Amino acid sequence: MTNSYLIRGGVVYDGKGGAPKRVDVRVVGSTIQEVGPRLPTSGATVIDAAGLLVTPGLIDLHAHVFTGMGQFAIAPEQAGLRTGVTTLLDTGTAGALTYPAFEKLVIDHAREDIFALLNISIIGCLQGHPKVPPYMGELSDIRYAHAPSAIECLRRFRDNGRLIGMKARLTKGLASNLPKNERAGFYGAREAARKTGTMLMVHHVNSAIPPKEMLDNLRRGDIVTHLYHPHPSSAFEKRDRSPSKALRKARDRGVMMDVGHGVGSFGWNVAEPACQEHGFWPDTISTDIHAFNLYGPVYDLPTTLSKFLHLGMPVAKIIRAATYAAAKAMRLEDRFGLIARGRQADITLLRIEEGNFQLEDILGEVRVAPRRFVPVAVLKKGAYHPCQRPDAQEQVHPVKLILPRP
Repeated sequence: MTNSYLIRGGVVYDGKGGAPKRVDVRVVGSTIQEVGPRLPTSGATVIDAAGLLVTPGLIDLHAHVFTGMGQFAIAPEQAGLRTGVTTLLDTGTAGALTYPAFEKLVIDHAREDIFALLNISIIGCLQGHPKVPPYMGELSDIRYAHAPSAIECLRRFRDNGRLIGMKARLTKGLASNLPKNERAGFYGAREAARKTGTMLMVHHVNSAIPPKEMLDNLRRGDIVTHLYHPHPSSAFEKRDRSPSKALRKARDRGVMMDVGHGVGSFGWNVAEPACQEHGFWPDTISTDIHAFNLYGPVYDLPTTLSKFLHLGMPVAKIIRAATYAAAKAMRLEDRFGLIARGRQADITLLRIEEGNFQLEDILGEVRVAPRRFVPVAVLKKGAYHPCQRPDAQEQVHPVKLILPRP
């Protein structure tokens, strides 16, 4: 029997960043059939969304969900539907040697839609946490940065539609403190992306490659993640945290700026002046969620979104950064990121709670926020799922469902 839902009474953000509307959303099967005011029930199960935000399904543009692979990866369900996220982009957990297993064993079986960026290292992201010995990364041997293998892998899996670009992690310790290894990774990933017509995401934290060199070599549609990291290699000026000339020029030519919070890449001491004083807001908001930050300081995407709510980013812009803008960065805006007639029925219901909520950065600095986003429920391809916190068994703030009369 085909699912039929009517989401009624909520405030609908369509994903494009404009003002919300008080309209109803009808879902039939896996598709949004109708959006409009005071829609008739017509035999649908009514989802009472009073007091809730109705948004496109949240998209996490930076995650590590290759279950069981290496130190970092978590299961998709830990970062997915139960946290309000319907689509995940795994950013480089897999390399050319491991990607086939990722697609066959994880991507093909997940309830979430999972897409992937290929690590330029053929082994992918297996190690690299500085507190877990042995500390070594995917560029510890320069031979791992093998662009021909990446190109062949991207072309081989192009038709499946899940492998959509390249990833390079540029950190000195991940390359045995050898600048030549970092450059082999960066320029190899750039070559692979260009030769396959895909985009490149770059992690640049404590790198031997100067920020300007990295930024000057990115093209329109490439992505800089870990934007507000507080380390010496920041692309913001040290004196006042204003964006450097190279950072502004990169944005002006269409390079995307992504949060990628992680366990080492979001500092209030950078984000506050960058956003509040200099107006350098992110294009996309993502978590970089993995095993070392799932239970703090990241927790989930709504918690990361709450940090930008606290910084003063308008709600509509926050929603856009985690829906339509993320889909556009993935070059999938024709499929995801909007609430509109005919779209796949990926929808998230959020509540903005009021209180006193501690929001921690990667340095242990805490800001007490008066509001936060809490995920309530999602529809994924038209199927209803209640949300849960990562460490809880009970759903959060259950939604009232009104079943049709027999």
